[in-house]
Amino acid sequence: MKRVVDVYKDRGRELVWTYIIHLGNIEFHPAQTDFEQEALRLSQLDKRGAPGELSAKARLAVK
Repeated sequence: MKRVVDVYKDRGRELVWTYIIHLGNIEFHPAQTDFEQEALRLSQLDKRGAPGELSAKARLAVK
């Protein structure tokens, strides 16, 4: 399953980056928060900002 997830800075005011997250495990049915957490984890690896100032919001399903 794939989702487009936007990562924001300053409580959702400034769009920092957009990820397409694929959580493809047949036995695992990911929730929206799973995609958002993965985007935040990747944004830390990519040094997009401090953890306390970033938030993520999943958009829509991508097939």
